Amino acid sequence: MISCKYFLTLGWVLSNILLVACSSNTAQIKTSGLYNDQKTIIHDMAETPPDAESNIKRADGFYQQGNMNDALYYYVKSLELDDKNMEVLAKIGQIHVRKGNYDLAEAAYNLALKLDNNNAHALEGLGIIQLNTGKQIEAYQSFREAVAIDASLWQANNGLGLIADKQGDYLSASQYYQAALKTKPNMPMLLNNLGYSKYLSGNYSDAIQLFDSVSKVDAKYESSWLNLGLVYARQGNDKAALEAFMHVLDEADAYNNLGYIDMMNDKTNAANEYFQKAISLSPSYHVLANENLKRLRSVEKSL
Repeated sequence: MISCKYFLTLGWVLSNILLVACSSNTAQIKTSGLYNDQKTIIHDMAETPPDAESNIKRADGFYQQGNMNDALYYYVKSLELDDKNMEVLAKIGQIHVRKGNYDLAEAAYNLALKLDNNNAHALEGLGIIQLNTGKQIEAYQSFREAVAIDASLWQANNGLGLIADKQGDYLSASQYYQAALKTKPNMPMLLNNLGYSKYLSGNYSDAIQLFDSVSKVDAKYESSWLNLGLVYARQGNDKAALEAFMHVLDEADAYNNLGYIDMMNDKTNAANEYFQKAISLSPSYHVLANENLKRLRSVEKSL
Protein backbone atom coordinates (compact mmCIF):
# COMPACT_ATOMS: atom_id res chain seq x y z
CA MET A 1 0.00 0.00 0.00
CA ILE A 2 1.44 3.39 -0.91
CA SER A 3 1.78 5.61 2.09
CA CYS A 4 -0.74 8.43 1.90
CA LYS A 5 2.15 10.84 2.39
CA TYR A 6 5.50 9.40 1.52
CA PHE A 7 5.39 6.69 -1.17
CA LEU A 8 7.79 4.62 0.95
CA THR A 9 6.87 1.66 -1.21
CA LEU A 10 5.07 1.60 -4.52
CA GLY A 11 1.80 -0.28 -4.47
CA TRP A 12 -1.87 0.52 -4.47
CA VAL A 13 -3.61 3.64 -3.24
CA LEU A 14 -6.96 1.89 -3.18
CA SER A 15 -9.90 2.80 -0.99
CA ASN A 16 -10.54 -0.70 0.21
CA ILE A 17 -13.91 -1.72 1.52
CA LEU A 18 -14.66 -1.86 5.17
CA LEU A 19 -12.64 -4.76 5.51
CA VAL A 20 -9.78 -14.96 13.12
CA ALA A 21 -11.71 -17.60 12.12
CA CYS A 22 -14.27 -18.98 14.56
CA SER A 23 -14.53 -22.60 15.49
CA SER A 24 -16.90 -24.82 13.59
CA ASN A 25 -19.47 -24.78 16.41
CA THR A 26 -20.38 -21.15 15.73
CA ALA A 27 -24.11 -21.85 16.05
CA GLN A 28 -23.59 -22.84 19.69
CA ILE A 29 -22.33 -19.36 20.66
CA LYS A 30 -24.70 -17.64 23.05
CA THR A 31 -26.11 -14.39 21.74
CA SER A 32 -24.79 -12.60 24.82
CA GLY A 33 -21.31 -13.53 23.64
CA LEU A 34 -21.81 -11.24 20.67
CA TYR A 35 -21.58 -8.25 23.00
CA ASN A 36 -18.08 -7.64 24.38
CA ASP A 37 -18.16 -4.11 25.79
CA GLN A 38 -17.07 -3.54 29.40
CA LYS A 39 -20.22 -1.47 30.06
CA THR A 40 -22.43 -4.59 30.14
CA ILE A 41 -23.06 -4.36 33.89
CA ILE A 42 -24.17 -0.73 33.57
CA HIS A 43 -26.57 -1.70 30.79
CA ASP A 44 -27.99 -4.61 32.76
CA MET A 45 -28.82 -2.24 35.60
CA ALA A 46 -30.81 -0.05 33.20
CA GLU A 47 -34.35 -0.71 32.09
CA THR A 48 -34.44 -2.99 29.05
CA PRO A 49 -37.52 -3.19 26.81
CA PRO A 50 -39.44 -6.45 27.30
CA ASP A 51 -39.83 -7.30 23.62
CA ALA A 52 -37.48 -7.76 20.66
CA GLU A 53 -39.05 -5.07 18.49
CA SER A 54 -38.61 -2.34 21.11
CA ASN A 55 -34.97 -3.32 21.64
CA ILE A 56 -34.41 -3.13 17.88
CA LYS A 57 -35.95 0.35 17.71
CA ARG A 58 -33.73 1.51 20.54
CA ALA A 59 -30.69 -0.08 18.85
CA ASP A 60 -31.56 1.55 15.51
CA GLY A 61 -31.70 4.95 17.22
CA PHE A 62 -28.24 4.52 18.72
CA TYR A 63 -26.92 3.21 15.39
CA GLN A 64 -28.15 6.31 13.56
CA GLN A 65 -26.45 8.47 16.19
CA GLY A 66 -23.18 6.64 15.60
CA ASN A 67 -23.22 5.07 19.07
CA MET A 68 -22.13 1.59 18.05
CA ASN A 69 -21.63 0.19 21.56
CA ASP A 70 -25.16 0.92 22.75
CA ALA A 71 -26.63 -0.12 19.40
CA LEU A 72 -24.79 -3.43 19.66
CA TYR A 73 -26.04 -4.03 23.18
CA TYR A 74 -29.70 -3.61 22.29
CA TYR A 75 -29.40 -5.62 19.07
CA VAL A 76 -28.00 -8.49 21.10
CA LYS A 77 -30.74 -8.04 23.70
CA SER A 78 -33.32 -8.32 20.93
CA LEU A 79 -31.77 -11.62 19.84
CA GLU A 80 -32.21 -13.00 23.32
CA LEU A 81 -35.93 -12.52 22.73
CA ASP A 82 -35.94 -13.51 19.05
CA ASP A 83 -32.84 -15.46 18.02
CA LYS A 84 -33.98 -15.95 14.44
CA ASN A 85 -33.80 -12.34 13.23
CA MET A 86 -31.28 -12.46 10.38
CA GLU A 87 -31.37 -8.70 9.80
CA VAL A 88 -30.30 -8.07 13.38
CA LEU A 89 -27.52 -10.65 13.08
CA ALA A 90 -26.31 -8.87 9.93
CA LYS A 91 -26.27 -5.51 11.75
CA ILE A 92 -24.34 -7.05 14.63
CA GLY A 93 -21.84 -8.40 12.13
CA GLN A 94 -21.50 -5.00 10.47
CA ILE A 95 -20.86 -3.27 13.80
CA HIS A 96 -18.21 -5.79 14.80
CA VAL A 97 -16.48 -5.37 11.43
CA ARG A 98 -16.37 -1.59 12.03
CA LYS A 99 -14.95 -2.22 15.51
CA GLY A 100 -12.37 -4.65 14.14
CA ASN A 101 -13.86 -7.60 16.06
CA TYR A 102 -13.66 -10.01 13.14
CA ASP A 103 -14.18 -13.16 15.22
CA LEU A 104 -17.46 -11.89 16.66
CA ALA A 105 -18.54 -10.52 13.28
CA GLU A 106 -17.91 -13.88 11.68
CA ALA A 107 -19.87 -15.58 14.47
CA ALA A 108 -22.87 -13.33 13.80
CA TYR A 109 -22.75 -13.94 10.05
CA ASN A 110 -22.42 -17.69 10.52
CA LEU A 111 -25.43 -17.68 12.84
CA ALA A 112 -27.40 -15.89 10.11
CA LEU A 113 -26.25 -18.43 7.54
CA LYS A 114 -27.38 -21.27 9.83
CA LEU A 115 -30.85 -19.79 9.56
CA ASP A 116 -30.59 -19.21 5.80
CA ASN A 117 -27.56 -20.32 3.80
CA ASN A 118 -28.67 -18.00 0.98
CA ASN A 119 -28.41 -14.86 3.11
CA ALA A 120 -26.58 -12.60 0.66
CA HIS A 121 -25.70 -9.92 3.21
CA ALA A 122 -24.14 -12.46 5.55
CA LEU A 123 -22.11 -13.92 2.68
CA GLU A 124 -20.98 -10.42 1.71
CA GLY A 125 -20.01 -9.70 5.32
CA LEU A 126 -18.00 -12.91 5.54
CA GLY A 127 -16.25 -12.00 2.32
CA ILE A 128 -15.22 -8.62 3.73
CA ILE A 129 -13.74 -10.27 6.81
CA GLN A 130 -11.96 -12.90 4.74
CA LEU A 131 -10.52 -10.28 2.40
CA ASN A 132 -9.30 -8.15 5.29
CA THR A 133 -7.65 -11.14 6.97
CA GLY A 134 -5.82 -12.31 3.85
CA LYS A 135 -8.12 -15.20 2.91
CA GLN A 136 -8.48 -14.23 -0.72
CA ILE A 137 -9.73 -17.58 -2.04
CA GLU A 138 -12.43 -17.80 0.62
CA ALA A 139 -13.38 -14.14 0.08
CA TYR A 140 -13.75 -14.70 -3.66
CA GLN A 141 -16.10 -17.64 -3.04
CA SER A 142 -18.20 -15.71 -0.50
CA PHE A 143 -18.49 -12.66 -2.75
CA ARG A 144 -19.39 -14.77 -5.79
CA GLU A 145 -22.14 -16.55 -3.86
CA ALA A 146 -23.42 -13.21 -2.55
CA VAL A 147 -23.71 -11.51 -5.96
CA ALA A 148 -25.25 -14.64 -7.47
CA ILE A 149 -28.09 -14.14 -5.01
CA ASP A 150 -28.17 -10.33 -5.14
CA ALA A 151 -26.24 -8.63 -7.93
CA SER A 152 -26.76 -5.19 -6.35
CA LEU A 153 -24.40 -5.82 -3.42
CA TRP A 154 -21.80 -3.13 -4.11
CA GLN A 155 -19.32 -4.17 -1.41
CA ALA A 156 -19.22 -7.72 -2.77
CA ASN A 157 -18.69 -6.43 -6.31
CA ASN A 158 -16.00 -4.06 -5.09
CA GLY A 159 -14.30 -6.91 -3.26
CA LEU A 160 -14.35 -9.03 -6.40
CA GLY A 161 -12.81 -6.10 -8.27
CA LEU A 162 -9.98 -5.83 -5.76
CA ILE A 163 -9.28 -9.54 -6.03
CA ALA A 164 -9.35 -9.43 -9.83
CA ASP A 165 -6.87 -6.53 -9.83
CA LYS A 166 -4.51 -8.49 -7.60
CA GLN A 167 -4.71 -11.37 -10.08
CA GLY A 168 -4.02 -9.07 -13.03
CA ASP A 169 -7.48 -9.65 -14.51
CA TYR A 170 -8.20 -5.98 -15.20
CA LEU A 171 -11.11 -6.60 -17.56
CA SER A 172 -13.04 -8.51 -14.89
CA ALA A 173 -12.04 -5.97 -12.25
CA SER A 174 -13.48 -3.16 -14.37
CA GLN A 175 -16.73 -5.08 -14.80
CA TYR A 176 -17.06 -5.66 -11.07
CA TYR A 177 -16.44 -2.00 -10.24
CA GLN A 178 -18.96 -0.97 -12.87
CA ALA A 179 -21.51 -3.33 -11.30
CA ALA A 180 -20.86 -1.75 -7.91
CA LEU A 181 -21.29 1.74 -9.41
CA LYS A 182 -24.75 0.80 -10.64
CA THR A 183 -25.76 0.55 -6.99
CA LYS A 184 -23.59 3.44 -5.75
CA PRO A 185 -23.25 5.91 -8.65
CA ASN A 186 -20.45 8.45 -8.30
CA MET A 187 -19.17 6.90 -5.07
CA PRO A 188 -15.58 8.26 -4.73
CA MET A 189 -14.16 4.99 -3.43
CA LEU A 190 -15.50 2.99 -6.37
CA LEU A 191 -14.50 5.59 -8.98
CA ASN A 192 -11.03 5.68 -7.46
CA ASN A 193 -10.69 1.90 -7.49
CA LEU A 194 -11.87 1.72 -11.09
CA GLY A 195 -9.41 4.46 -12.00
CA TYR A 196 -6.53 2.61 -10.37
CA SER A 197 -7.52 -0.56 -12.18
CA LYS A 198 -7.35 1.37 -15.47
CA TYR A 199 -3.90 2.64 -14.46
CA LEU A 200 -2.72 -0.91 -13.72
CA SER A 201 -3.95 -2.02 -17.13
CA GLY A 202 -1.96 0.79 -18.78
CA ASN A 203 -5.01 2.83 -19.75
CA TYR A 204 -3.72 6.14 -18.38
CA SER A 205 -6.22 8.37 -20.15
CA ASP A 206 -9.24 6.63 -18.62
CA ALA A 207 -7.50 6.53 -15.24
CA ILE A 208 -6.95 10.31 -15.31
CA GLN A 209 -10.55 10.91 -16.34
CA LEU A 210 -11.83 8.79 -13.44
CA PHE A 211 -9.57 10.44 -10.86
CA ASP A 212 -10.70 13.82 -12.13
CA SER A 213 -14.31 12.73 -11.74
CA VAL A 214 -13.65 11.87 -8.10
CA SER A 215 -12.40 15.39 -7.43
CA LYS A 216 -15.68 16.76 -8.79
CA VAL A 217 -17.62 14.62 -6.31
CA ASP A 218 -15.27 15.09 -3.36
CA ALA A 219 -12.42 17.57 -3.80
CA LYS A 220 -10.80 16.38 -0.56
CA TYR A 221 -10.67 12.69 -1.44
CA GLU A 222 -6.97 12.07 -0.85
CA SER A 223 -6.41 8.77 -2.64
CA SER A 224 -7.63 10.05 -6.00
CA TRP A 225 -5.25 13.05 -5.92
CA LEU A 226 -2.33 10.78 -5.00
CA ASN A 227 -3.27 8.36 -7.75
CA LEU A 228 -3.66 11.19 -10.25
CA GLY A 229 -0.19 12.43 -9.36
CA LEU A 230 1.16 8.90 -9.74
CA VAL A 231 -0.27 8.58 -13.26
CA TYR A 232 1.08 11.97 -14.34
CA ALA A 233 4.51 11.08 -12.95
CA ARG A 234 4.49 7.78 -14.81
CA GLN A 235 3.75 9.75 -17.98
CA GLY A 236 6.69 12.03 -17.28
CA ASN A 237 4.52 15.06 -16.55
CA ASP A 238 6.18 16.02 -13.28
CA LYS A 239 4.60 19.47 -13.15
CA ALA A 240 1.07 18.07 -13.30
CA ALA A 241 2.01 15.35 -10.82
CA LEU A 242 3.28 17.91 -8.34
CA GLU A 243 0.11 19.97 -8.69
CA ALA A 244 -2.03 16.90 -8.02
CA PHE A 245 -0.03 15.93 -4.94
CA MET A 246 -0.24 19.44 -3.52
CA HIS A 247 -4.03 19.25 -3.38
CA VAL A 248 -3.66 16.97 -0.35
CA LEU A 249 0.00 17.27 0.73
CA ASP A 250 2.26 20.10 1.76
CA GLU A 251 4.96 21.11 -0.70
CA ALA A 252 7.77 19.14 0.95
CA ASP A 253 5.73 15.93 0.99
CA ALA A 254 4.74 16.47 -2.63
CA TYR A 255 8.35 16.83 -3.77
CA ASN A 256 9.37 13.75 -1.79
CA ASN A 257 6.57 11.71 -3.37
CA LEU A 258 7.56 12.83 -6.84
CA GLY A 259 11.21 12.10 -6.12
CA TYR A 260 10.36 8.60 -5.01
CA ILE A 261 8.35 7.83 -8.14
CA ASP A 262 11.11 9.22 -10.36
CA MET A 263 13.62 7.08 -8.49
CA MET A 264 11.49 4.01 -9.19
CA ASN A 265 11.35 5.08 -12.85
CA ASP A 266 15.18 5.29 -12.95
CA LYS A 267 15.05 9.09 -13.38
CA THR A 268 17.83 9.52 -10.87
CA ASN A 269 18.76 13.12 -11.66
CA ALA A 270 15.20 14.34 -11.27
CA ALA A 271 14.72 12.24 -8.13
CA ASN A 272 17.84 13.72 -6.56
CA GLU A 273 16.60 17.23 -7.35
CA TYR A 274 13.18 16.60 -5.78
CA PHE A 275 14.58 15.03 -2.63
CA GLN A 276 16.90 18.02 -2.18
CA LYS A 277 13.96 20.34 -2.70
CA ALA A 278 11.93 18.49 -0.05
CA ILE A 279 14.79 18.84 2.43
CA SER A 280 15.19 22.55 1.78
CA LEU A 281 11.46 23.19 2.19
CA SER A 282 11.05 21.40 5.50
CA PRO A 283 13.87 20.72 8.00
CA SER A 284 11.51 18.39 9.89
CA TYR A 285 11.28 16.34 6.71
CA HIS A 286 15.07 16.00 6.63
CA VAL A 287 15.26 12.41 7.91
CA LEU A 288 12.83 10.83 5.47
CA ALA A 289 14.08 12.68 2.41
CA ASN A 290 17.68 11.85 3.29
CA GLU A 291 16.77 8.20 3.67
CA ASN A 292 15.41 8.32 0.14
CA LEU A 293 18.57 10.08 -1.04
CA LYS A 294 20.73 7.38 0.51
CA ARG A 295 18.63 4.75 -1.20
CA LEU A 296 18.92 6.58 -4.51
CA ARG A 297 22.71 6.83 -4.26
CA SER A 298 22.94 3.17 -3.28
CA VAL A 299 21.02 2.29 -6.43
CA GLU A 300 23.29 4.51 -8.55
CA LYS A 301 26.41 2.83 -7.16
CA SER A 302 25.07 -0.61 -7.98
CA LEU A 303 24.55 0.28 -11.65
